[in-house]
Amino acid sequence: MKRNLLALFLLLNLFAFSFSRKLFSENAFHDETVLLELKSSFSDPNGVLSSWDPNSSNHCSWFGVSCNFDSRVVSLILRGCDEPQGSLHLPDSSSCSSRLGGEISPVVGNLSEIRVLSLAFNDLGGQIPEEIWGLEKLEVLDLQGNTFTGESHGNRVLNQGLNRISKDLNPVDEKPKLWIQRFLANFGKSLKVSRFSSFSGNAVRGIELRKLMSFNEEEDGVTPNSDESPGKTGLYPIEIASIVSASVIVFVLLVLVVLFFYTRKWKRNSQIQVAETKEIKVFVDIGLPLTYESIVRATGYFSNSNCIGHGGFGSTYKAEVSPNNVLAVKRLSVGRFQGDQQFHAEISALEMVRHPNLVMLIGYHASETEMFLIYNYLSGGNLEDFIKERSKPALEWKILHKIALDVARALAYLHEHCSPKVLHRDIKPSNILLDNNFNAYLSDFGLSKLLGTSQSHVTTGVAGTFGYVAPEYAMTCRVSEKADVYSYGIVILELISDKRALDPSFSSHENGFNIVSWAHMMLSQGKAKEVFTKGLWETGPQDDLVEVLHLALKCTVDSLSIRPTMKQAVKLLKRIQPSRL
Repeated sequence: MKRNLLALFLLLNLFAFSFSRKLFSENAFHDETVLLELKSSFSDPNGVLSSWDPNSSNHCSWFGVSCNFDSRVVSLILRGCDEPQGSLHLPDSSSCSSRLGGEISPVVGNLSEIRVLSLAFNDLGGQIPEEIWGLEKLEVLDLQGNTFTGESHGNRVLNQGLNRISKDLNPVDEKPKLWIQRFLANFGKSLKVSRFSSFSGNAVRGIELRKLMSFNEEEDGVTPNSDESPGKTGLYPIEIASIVSASVIVFVLLVLVVLFFYTRKWKRNSQIQVAETKEIKVFVDIGLPLTYESIVRATGYFSNSNCIGHGGFGSTYKAEVSPNNVLAVKRLSVGRFQGDQQFHAEISALEMVRHPNLVMLIGYHASETEMFLIYNYLSGGNLEDFIKERSKPALEWKILHKIALDVARALAYLHEHCSPKVLHRDIKPSNILLDNNFNAYLSDFGLSKLLGTSQSHVTTGVAGTFGYVAPEYAMTCRVSEKADVYSYGIVILELISDKRALDPSFSSHENGFNIVSWAHMMLSQGKAKEVFTKGLWETGPQDDLVEVLHLALKCTVDSLSIRPTMKQAVKLLKRIQPSRL
């Protein structure tokens, strides 16, 4: 009897293990590969899927994709045009700029964890893949607004309004509730649908359903075999009762375990849906509402054609939200502060940092899969490009002096007037933007502290860029405002000369030779005028040029006590300020 009980207990545990393993096993097919194959089956003339690039980001951060905590795809929403509220009429295709074409690849059937699939209002055609109907966890299927042809797989058509389906389903002849219940019984599960569209030939009839959660269930009765009586098996009633009780207890425990894990997964999925709320936190009113959809659409869904700059924290895109409102959107790499209260607190603190020579932070968006900052757009580009392309030597000194003074004022404000003081830690020409009147604006202030050094492209282990990082900061990782002063001095040397911080022409010298070493060498050899860019020495006031050169070298000395403050730099530059442009 004990052996029988032990065998039954082991059998029940084996069943529990097999059931749990089957319930929670993950499909070995890689979801990222599925998405890339699905992308290849679409035509994408407007770059809607330009972010689907495995070399630049994780597939869970791609546009329209949401994942669970195991990086399995649970939602794919690629709606071409939003349907007007309360209507089943397809929007005018001429007003839509974000449609996908082609057919749905059968590979979509390998997204075994997907719950929501919406490809509505695109230019998709062909037949709906049979593999879609095998997605057991699919809860919402929205394919309306396309041009699918062929048979519609019986009654298994969800939310396919405005498709061309050849087979006449004739649902109007039956009660909708019974028709839906038969569909649900065929699937063996409950489905939640926002709109169920029925078809009769080419006619489309919308049946609004708030919630469908019930389906017919059949219970199988068990009739005990009269031959298997206690007398024949050698088991007494109390032994049978013990076996049954043990079985019930094990079954209850299994049910509790299953419910526990299912509840955890449900909560995780709920958290993902909450985190994916597409909200924009706006600090500055620009005269029109800003939404997640309007910002992403204005960037061309972060297409390369709208990219205007790359940096250590992400790429920046031009976003024309209206003819009179052009913004710059810095798309950040999703890091450790995603959705964290500290991130929101740091961003809110940056909103209070305002100065005429700082790029204005208009708002931001932060979720589990997407983070970006919204700034005012400056049409003059950045200082790095200006230095490469400058072509007005007659106005060179006035322009260069103005840029140097504007940047000095911005840094003096961050160091002297912010509480606590803000250290930039990555001052370089590409982080200095210009407008059409050569007014200079410092960008990316506060991001080094906000995102941490792990998000920087620097290989020194500190925030900053090779050639611009102060030596004491690179060696000790201890940063102060004097590190910003050093970087500012490097920028001034680049501004007045034709050399870069680590110019290729320095390769013939010893290791560590940079623009500072080169400028000191020129001075020691009596060749100060050779430091300045072509035509500047001849047209500019030479005494003032020498003063600016000495200021730059003083900013880059090794001794922190000798380096001036940015307030002192502003004072000197104002004293030698030329006449206005």
